[in-house]
Amino acid sequence: MRKQVALALLVLAATIVVSACGGTQEAGTLGANTATAPRGLRNGRPPHTDPNKSCDAQGVNSTQLNPGACTEAGVRYVVANYGGVVKLRTLAVAITGVGVAPGYRRPEGNIAPRYDAFLRVTLQVQNRDRVAHRFGLGQTMLGIGSDNYLESTEIERNVHPEAIVRVNGGNIGPGETLRGDVVFDITEGDYRILQQRGRFFIWNFGDRASPQLRRGEQIGQIRLYAGEVTPPPQQPRG
Repeated sequence: MRKQVALALLVLAATIVVSACGGTQEAGTLGANTATAPRGLRNGRPPHTDPNKSCDAQGVNSTQLNPGACTEAGVRYVVANYGGVVKLRTLAVAITGVGVAPGYRRPEGNIAPRYDAFLRVTLQVQNRDRVAHRFGLGQTMLGIGSDNYLESTEIERNVHPEAIVRVNGGNIGPGETLRGDVVFDITEGDYRILQQRGRFFIWNFGDRASPQLRRGEQIGQIRLYAGEVTPPPQQPRG
């Protein structure tokens, strides 16, 4: 049965966003370099948003799909669509790829997921602060429908060589950018609806992800079901 699930997931992986491999630290600006993305949504410049106003009032919701900053139930959100960049107080982050693995092979024995598959989300994270920071284990969360998944920290710490916490030790200097993966153990059912109901959450340096959101905290969210569209170039007037 597990082999059938693994095969089904690998077939599905061919239709989802291809994961970027490797991890490097580099100086410079942050930008997503996705080759493919979920359905495109927007043309033109996104509307200005006020971080102190409600999300629904500004269309920062699952209906209007506007990116931007807003507040809901005392929680401060910064929201982007897939292919966009979330800029929090201490970091900026973009997703550059998503991939799946049915397990990990090791000389001492294979490691299978608790559920059905390990989902790898490749991040590009820039330190916006004036001091160095270490990207922490458990700093992100995956939401699919009503299910919330915290990171598989043991896999990241001990098994997955491209985990962002293992690339340069997770250390990011001021203005520098680090690229690597976070890993989640998810069900096949949730994997199938990832591009319809998936949301990726990230916290500032020093904070830890939790499904129990706290008033006053700032959380980034990237919609995996909605993609940014680059505005077409303007034609010169003759």
